[in-house]
Amino acid sequence: MFSKDLLKWDNIKTRLISLVYGEYFTDALRNTIAIVLPFVLLFYYDQPNMAVGVGVGALLISLTDAPGNRANKFKTAITSTFSFFFTALIISSSLGNHWLTGTSIFLLTFVFSMLAIFGHRLALTGTMAIILGIFTLGLHPVNPLLFSWYILLGGYWYFLISLIQIVIWPYRSLHQAIFECITATSVFLKSKARYYDPEVNLEECYSETIALHIKVSEKQELVRNLLLSDKAAMKPTNERGQQLLRTAVSVIDLYEQVTAIHYDYAYVRKKLDKTGALNLIIESIELLAEELEVLSAVFLRPKKAHSESRLLKFEQAKAELTRLASSAEEATANIILKVLKNLEGIVLDIQVIKNSRPMSAIPANLDTEDIAYEEFLSPQLFTLKSLKQHFSFSAPVFRFSLRLALMCGFAYLITLLFPLGKYSYWLLLTIVIVAKPRFGLTWKRNVERLSGTFIGAVLGIVLLLLIKQTAVLLVLSAFMLLGFFTFNRIKYSVSVVFVTAMVILSLSIYDGHSDHIIMERVLYTIVGCVIAFLAAFLFPVWEIKSLKTLISNILEANSNYLHKVREELWGNATGLTASKLARKNSYIQLAKFSETLQYLHLEPKSKLVDMHGVFAIQILSYRINSIIASLSLSAKRSTMENSGIALLSEALSNMEFCAQNSDKLNLQNINKVVHRDKMEEYNDGEGTLQHRLNLLLALSLELKMYFV
Repeated sequence: MFSKDLLKWDNIKTRLISLVYGEYFTDALRNTIAIVLPFVLLFYYDQPNMAVGVGVGALLISLTDAPGNRANKFKTAITSTFSFFFTALIISSSLGNHWLTGTSIFLLTFVFSMLAIFGHRLALTGTMAIILGIFTLGLHPVNPLLFSWYILLGGYWYFLISLIQIVIWPYRSLHQAIFECITATSVFLKSKARYYDPEVNLEECYSETIALHIKVSEKQELVRNLLLSDKAAMKPTNERGQQLLRTAVSVIDLYEQVTAIHYDYAYVRKKLDKTGALNLIIESIELLAEELEVLSAVFLRPKKAHSESRLLKFEQAKAELTRLASSAEEATANIILKVLKNLEGIVLDIQVIKNSRPMSAIPANLDTEDIAYEEFLSPQLFTLKSLKQHFSFSAPVFRFSLRLALMCGFAYLITLLFPLGKYSYWLLLTIVIVAKPRFGLTWKRNVERLSGTFIGAVLGIVLLLLIKQTAVLLVLSAFMLLGFFTFNRIKYSVSVVFVTAMVILSLSIYDGHSDHIIMERVLYTIVGCVIAFLAAFLFPVWEIKSLKTLISNILEANSNYLHKVREELWGNATGLTASKLARKNSYIQLAKFSETLQYLHLEPKSKLVDMHGVFAIQILSYRINSIIASLSLSAKRSTMENSGIALLSEALSNMEFCAQNSDKLNLQNINKVVHRDKMEEYNDGEGTLQHRLNLLLALSLELKMYFV
């Protein structure tokens, strides 16, 4: 996205340092040691069966250990270890009878896939339990009970290390999440600078910022869930927890400040074109984005106070912009002064995050003690009342679970009918890893799996040809395992490269037939990807079916957000909790809608959708959301006269009309609406409250025309 920046050595260096000090690498190092150490020791003491069982148990259970607080990890430890023990016992005990084995695979795959109704952590545990069952097929243990105890021992060994680590450093995952949240906000802020560049197409700018909004929303949700679900951290007497809470609030409020930098950019570009202000604004925004990026690294490792050079340069650019505003005509001056006001708000939030200014310095934060933080936690996906509906054929989780179970049963049948080599279980393994509920995500994972496998196979072949020393190859295998764990949560395709090379190296040493191993790895990967892709048409979960609901949700969320802001501007206290919840919901619904569109275009049925019209609704919804955020900041500083409230009420009425009529939207042929620029230029006071109200009304009218 910012290719020129990525090529700079400073940026590469910063990313490498962040990777090494971040949770991904330290967890990868922990996982590698936890797996390799017992494996080597047990082989050294001539216990190969125990080494394999404990190693596989530790390897697979480590992949269930998602970022979390102490309570999360303790629950995961219990559910994972017991799930693994019974899975290993059931599959290994059934190996003498092919029909019993096939039935066990089908039922366990279905049951463990259905764990997704309980949320992400249990879904991950379920997936890895299925993979353990597949590994058990390949290992074919002679003593089922003993093998199951080895798996359980490996799980206990791994979580002993993991839980000790979380007790010593209870906020590691939260620090990483805050780092990523600030970094994503920094990239989002930098994208805002492009709006002031006349050489950049505005449609491209909106597409970029909406894509970045998805990432920021995801990071914010992770911060909320890690912090607010940690009862120990949320206690008022926990000084460190309260400090992190204040930081998290500031980081999320900072994004509102960044989002609020929204204008009629075509008009702004035209108005400021000859003044020299555009370049100064771009420079100012990029300086603050760089300051945020540097600030984010503090949450990964202790650092000395970083240089204030960027903020000094910002002050210089600010002084120059102030000088330009003082000598410019009123309309131009209003634009510049409004931009400066937004940027000063961002600086204030940055200073609070750096602890150089108190929370009370920010008008937007009235009384954080009045916020009911528990209401900001993601709602549980599962309740006893909803159990029945999850087992309905119309439920996406049920449809995917049934599809995956049938695929695994079919793949197992293939391995029986066409036995080829001793690693046929890789076929089932590929299917479980590649198959996803969404068609677009399945296609994306297919591409990543295939490309990573081929590159990893080439890398493994090259290393086998160049290096003959067994000890060196074993060490390289350990480093490949480290690479797999490091990139598994960052870049899946890269992790596949490492794990494929590791498998080829380690099994070549153990088996001695590298040519067969490479052939089977590539063959079963291709066949598995083909089966997973074709099966996506069996009980499919099409994005198009949820599109109207998502459009309705974002319209309702924006309407509710605007309603709360109107009440605040009118002087009616809605409560800080209600206001922030409305903001959160609008951001999340916009992110869900935008994320769906990212995968929708990969579906065959996307040809049945008027994508141009859908993207137009998306951009209008995003622009309206940004203006509401800007008005929300104004509401925290002052009230509004009746004339302004009337404009807001009319805009709200338009939004509610859209939400009420969203189910009537014809997705195949959405109304053709020509963007009316003149509607946004009725008032020359760009940047003033009046112009924002006029712009909001104009955009709501334009949006309404799609639903008439």
